[in-house]
Amino acid sequence: MSEGGAIRVLIVDDIADTCDNLEKLLYFEKDIEVIGKAYNGLEAVAQAKDKQPDVILMDINMPEMDGITATETILQHDSAIQVIIMSVQGETDYLRRAMMAGAREFLVKPVSADDLYKSIRHVYTRGQSRPRMVASGSSAANADASPQTRGKLFAVYSPKGGVGTSVIAANLAIALRAMTQKKVALVDGNLTLGDLSVMLNLMSERTIVQLAERVNDIDRDLLNDVLATHPSQIRVLLAPPNPQDGEQVTAEHIGTILDALLLEYDYVVVDTPSSFQDRALTILDKAERIVLLMTLEMTCIKNIKLFLEVAGLLQYPPEKLMLVLNKADNRMGIKVESIENNIQHKVALQIANAPYEIALSINQGVPIIIGKRDHRAAADIYRLARELAQADAHAAQSAKGGEPASPAESAQSAGLLGRLFRKT
Repeated sequence: MSEGGAIRVLIVDDIADTCDNLEKLLYFEKDIEVIGKAYNGLEAVAQAKDKQPDVILMDINMPEMDGITATETILQHDSAIQVIIMSVQGETDYLRRAMMAGAREFLVKPVSADDLYKSIRHVYTRGQSRPRMVASGSSAANADASPQTRGKLFAVYSPKGGVGTSVIAANLAIALRAMTQKKVALVDGNLTLGDLSVMLNLMSERTIVQLAERVNDIDRDLLNDVLATHPSQIRVLLAPPNPQDGEQVTAEHIGTILDALLLEYDYVVVDTPSSFQDRALTILDKAERIVLLMTLEMTCIKNIKLFLEVAGLLQYPPEKLMLVLNKADNRMGIKVESIENNIQHKVALQIANAPYEIALSINQGVPIIIGKRDHRAAADIYRLARELAQADAHAAQSAKGGEPASPAESAQSAGLLGRLFRKT
C-alpha cells in the first residue's frame, strides 16, 4: 500500500481503451491508486517486479504472454500480490484455470464499477489477513494467534456437487458432540440452496442473514439468539429459505461470523458449497481440516484432482486435507488404489454406501447417526469424527508440551484407522 494508504493497482489489458476506462472508473476512489498500465503479459511481469502493486487487474487473453501465464510468473516471484482475472468468457474452465494460476477473483467483462471496487477492496483485505508465504518469510502475522483459545473448524467440501457434503456435515457434527460432549456448531454454507434445515427437521426464522446484518455486533447473546438447537444438542446456523437473501451474505460476513463461532464453540463444522468462489474459499482458508469428499465417479475424481492442484497453489499444507471416499462400494468398477496413484493422494477413510438409508434419513429429518446408529455408514462417520477429535487432542497436547495418550487410549480412540492416518 502506498504512503497515502491507497491500494496500489496495476491494470493489464491488450486493449488500450479498456485500460483507460478502468483507470477512469478508479480515479475518484480515494483508497485506490492506479500505479501503471501494461498491454501484455510480459509487460505485466516486468511492471509487477518494478512497481510491486497490491492488486493486479489481469486480462486473460493477450498477445506475447496470456494472463494465466503472467499470473503464474508474477506469483512465483511475489505471492503477496493479489490478482483479479478479467475475461469476456465466463465458463467454468476459465475460472478453474484462473484459480489454479493463483488468481483470487474472476470478473466477467464488461465489469461494473461496483463489482470492480468491491473486488479490489476484497482481495486486498483478504490478502492482508490470510496467512501466506512472502519473500521475507516473516511469520509475524501469525505471532499473536492464540489457537488454544479458539475452536477447530472442519470444512466438509467437494469440488463436485451431489457427493453428500450436507449429509456428512450434519452427521459429523452430531457424532462429534456425542463422542466429546464438547460444544459443537454446524453451519450451512450453502447460502442460496441450503438443505440442513430439511435434513435436521429444523424450523427457524433466524438464519445467517441476521448475523450478517449485525456483523459488527456479534457476541455470545446474538449467537445464542440466532443459532437453532437440534435435539442432539448441536447448535445450527441455517441458510435463509430465500436464495436472494443468501446472496446478500458476503465472504467478509462469513469470515467474521466463523471467527465469532470459533471463540464460542469447540468444534465448528461447515457444509461448504462446491465452488471456488470467495465464500467457499473463505471457509476453506479458515478450516483446521478440510474433509474432502470424493465418490467413485470419474467426473468427481477429475474435480478432486483439480482441487488438489488448487490447494497446492493456495499453499494449504498436506495435513490440512483429509480425503474421504463417500458412498464407497466395490461394485463401481474403480479401485481405490488406482485413484490414489492417479491423484497422488491417499484416501484416509471410506464411508459405506447407504442410498436407501440416507434417503430415508433425509425424508424423516433424522440423521442416520441417530436413526440407524448400527449401520455401517453411521459407524464410518463415527470413525471420521473420532479421527478428527483424536488429531485435535494430539495437537492440543503438543501445543501444551503434554504427554501423548497411552497406547491403550490411542487404540481405543483411533483404532486401525488412526494408526493408518498417523502414517500418512
